Amino acid sequence: MPERPALDLRALEVFVTVVEAGGMTAAAGRLGTTQSAVSQTITGLETTLAVQLVDRSVRPVALTVAGSILHQRAREMLDRARETMQAVRSAARVALPHLRIGLVDAFAATAGPHLIAELADTAVNWSVWSGLHPELRAAFVRRELDLIVSTDELRDMSGLVRHRLLSEPYFLALPGDYHGPTDSLAAIARHLDLIRYTSRSLIGVDTEAYLRHAGIRAQRRLEFDTADVVLAMVAGGIGWALTTPLCALHGAVHLPGLRLVPLPGSGFRRNLWMVAREQELLDLPARVAASATAVLRRDCLPRLRARVGWVISQVEIGDEHDGKSSQEGRNSPTAS
Repeated sequence: MPERPALDLRALEVFVTVVEAGGMTAAAGRLGTTQSAVSQTITGLETTLAVQLVDRSVRPVALTVAGSILHQRAREMLDRARETMQAVRSAARVALPHLRIGLVDAFAATAGPHLIAELADTAVNWSVWSGLHPELRAAFVRRELDLIVSTDELRDMSGLVRHRLLSEPYFLALPGDYHGPTDSLAAIARHLDLIRYTSRSLIGVDTEAYLRHAGIRAQRRLEFDTADVVLAMVAGGIGWALTTPLCALHGAVHLPGLRLVPLPGSGFRRNLWMVAREQELLDLPARVAASATAVLRRDCLPRLRARVGWVISQVEIGDEHDGKSSQEGRNSPTAS
């Protein structure tokens, strides 16, 4: 025998209102609907339960024994449903006991302090990791981190929610006293050594792929982990590098000793993503993404405008533009 449909909370609410208002016409007035609609709902409820709930032969409407039992239980069910809804809705505003997030180095050092200050009440205790993308990815996969801000959207993994925070162009970082050509990477490479980001980082891998595509061959002599150290080496006159606006902010102390110029053959970009697991943390990932983009606009863009104003028009914050991924950036026009 097929199962009867489950009880409808809306139908129970109509039934309780009929009982407490003393009739279907009065209930319709309270509910803002018609007497006919109320009557149909009660009839549908009786059909679902296969019992008569009200005695329509008397005025005001009287409850049957089954109707009296349902009235008592329906009140309890509706009260419990309201309490459940309130608990679920308020859960998003309750501080988590412990939040574990991973931030790629350049973001951690620039936007990170402002982001944590803005979201401080979100969790009672915080664990914040900063480092290279492979380390953050591995910790996220092992569930040692709840969400990460990274240069990789983890496209190969399913069940994730992703928010793009930033799309930024690569440009050239040259020593401040460099006066050679800037319109040819090959010419620059003949004058200076290339300062590389480590091949353990996504920026290092993408940069290497871009240079191969551009036909630039530079001896692998100097490789460093962080933007701060890479830009320190360039400012010290040791060589040149490809970097990004956020990385430039990370190494802002070295900017007076640098010459920053556009990359020949524009189109090479990288994205910054916030990644979390679906159906976990309620609306927290969206709140973190919103706060992160607000911090980038409010705190990072003005600092960039003061130091590298010409690049501002090429920086995209949030998801309002389609942008290009770093993979697509590898296929940008070659630089001669």
